[in-house]
Amino acid sequence: MARFLKDKRKAKGLAPGSLVFIGQQTMEHIRIHLTQYNTATFKEESVSDIRQIRKAESSPYTTWIAIHGLHETQVIAELGKQFDINPLILEDILNTDERPKFSEDEHHLFIIVKSLSFDKVTNKVKIEQISLVVGDNYLISFQESDAAHFQDVRLRLENKQSKIRDYGPDYLCYACMDTLIDNYILNIEKLGNVIEEQEKILLIPNKQTIENIYHYKTELAYTRKNIRPIKEVISRFASSDSPLINKRTYNFLRDLEGLATQATEAIEIYYTMVSDQQNSYNTNINNNVNDIMKVLTILSTIFIPLTFIAGIYGMNFEYIPELKYRNAYFILWGIMIVIAALMLLLFKRKKWF
Repeated sequence: MARFLKDKRKAKGLAPGSLVFIGQQTMEHIRIHLTQYNTATFKEESVSDIRQIRKAESSPYTTWIAIHGLHETQVIAELGKQFDINPLILEDILNTDERPKFSEDEHHLFIIVKSLSFDKVTNKVKIEQISLVVGDNYLISFQESDAAHFQDVRLRLENKQSKIRDYGPDYLCYACMDTLIDNYILNIEKLGNVIEEQEKILLIPNKQTIENIYHYKTELAYTRKNIRPIKEVISRFASSDSPLINKRTYNFLRDLEGLATQATEAIEIYYTMVSDQQNSYNTNINNNVNDIMKVLTILSTIFIPLTFIAGIYGMNFEYIPELKYRNAYFILWGIMIVIAALMLLLFKRKKWF
């Protein structure tokens, strides 16, 4: 299956706003996790009936609705109707190949970001799309799998002393994005460590080395495609004048821009490093080939005059004066050895080897 672009044949020819899941089904059924909190109270539960969300919507708490699994499009459609989410936004949520983006309307902020994880066993990067919808007193997060991307945020919510309880859904959205970007840096560091270790074996020309270089270059290109737009997303988020964003949140968003820059710059640095490794490897291979060709050329050059001499005495003429000498054979060998030695000495003085 292609990683850089996903199969969109199911959505071909459909009207804008049609709800078609484009991605990989990782769960049997959609799971909905409901979290509600304020300064004094924190509670969470798993929801099996969509009507339970309707009750939570009108509660005095800040509500976080976490949707795990996107393949049941009727549930997503029903959720969209309940919260008056634009069908075009729902379409983007279900298309897990969307570029990271930020948009807003009168009632919502909509953000697409990507999660990043690096598996040190397979040496592969895994990307998952995370969609966040911010409303007046709620945040809805959508993801393909049941991975605990926001476990750290939940732990902070459980802590009564944490200031996250004093803020609304805009800050909760920031906290989720902050967790994802922190995770970018941690996983890029893991990938970077493996790439830096690769430098130790660049001088050993073998098939595995060049395969590893191409593999990591592909992984970095895949990571760059999905992560690089995040800086633009945060910049638009931080410059929005939506009433859904509390003034206190803007300072945190500007700080988040710095983290995003650090993550994207790290990807660029490691991509350049892998390209340099590829160039170094190719240079080493060429140098080795040149060394081999140099030795072969020197040997060929030495044997040219020797072959010439052997060719003269191999001609079928009856009268060749030296053929009658008793020691002609040994004299000829001596001449050939002297010629070879003089040529080697000449090559050495000219530093040709």
